[in-house]
Amino acid sequence: MVLALLWICHFILWIFGDMFTLVQEISEPVTSSALLFVAPTTAIVLVLMVVLCVMGPPTLVRIANLVVAPVYLLFNLGFMVDAAHGWEYYLGVFYILFSLLIFWRAYTWPRAE
Repeated sequence: MVLALLWICHFILWIFGDMFTLVQEISEPVTSSALLFVAPTTAIVLVLMVVLCVMGPPTLVRIANLVVAPVYLLFNLGFMVDAAHGWEYYLGVFYILFSLLIFWRAYTWPRAE
């Protein structure tokens, strides 16, 4: 449940960041077909991680979190590199924090015997 909660918090922060970007009218229209594939895919993976953490077998949950959390950490670091406004840095710190918390919780989770 802790891992599911951390993924939900991470997702809420991502949604907030996207909505704040729209409210500030600082986003540019998306023309890249790669981005149109990546954005929904990352959201779907976030939702699947929540479901897996709640319903999946412990060994699979641990392995999936040890693999997926570092991927999101890279996305979050990329976000920080592209940040242009103070709130983006502030939000980016929490993106990274939640990615690290997810990885740490999965890493320190006792292995199923």
